[in-house]
Amino acid sequence: MIFLETVAGVPGMIGGMSRHLRSLRTLERDHGWIHHLLQEAENERMHLFFFLSMRNPGIPFRLLIALTQGLFFNAYFMAYMLNPSLCHRFVGYLEEEAVHTYSTLIDKLDENGKLPFWENEKAPKEAIEYYTLDADATFRDFILAVRADEACHREVNHHFADIPSY
Repeated sequence: MIFLETVAGVPGMIGGMSRHLRSLRTLERDHGWIHHLLQEAENERMHLFFFLSMRNPGIPFRLLIALTQGLFFNAYFMAYMLNPSLCHRFVGYLEEEAVHTYSTLIDKLDENGKLPFWENEKAPKEAIEYYTLDADATFRDFILAVRADEACHREVNHHFADIPSY
C-alpha cells in the first residue's frame, strides 16, 4: 500500500504542473483542471502518510521508492507532453487496479483469520480526522474510505481522457 501510494501521487502533480505552465504560457484559463489534478496528488500523498503512520519502511524500501519514483516521474512527464489524454486513460486504469487491490484487502479482512493482525487494527488517528470517521473506526473503515477516493480518481481520469485537453 505504501509503495502504491508513492507512485499514485505522481500523475496528478505532473498533470497539474503541466496544465499550470501551459496556462501561464498561453495566457488562457484552465477551467479547473489544475486545481483538481493537484488536489488528487495531495489526496494520494495523504493516503501515503496514513499508511506511514502505521508502518515505517526501512532504507532499502525507501531506495526502491526513490528509484521507481524517479523513473516513473520522468517517463510520465514525457508521455504527458506527447499525449495527455492517453496518460489520463492510463491513470484511470491504474486507479481501477488500486480499487481492485483495496477491494481484495477488504475481502481478506472480512474472511476471519486471513489477516489476523489487521483485522483488529484501528484506523490511523489522522485518517479518522481527514475522513471524519467515527472515533472507533477500524482499519477496514479506513480502507473503505481510501478505496472510495481511488474510485473517484478513476472516474475523473477517464473523464479527463475523454475531453480534448490541448
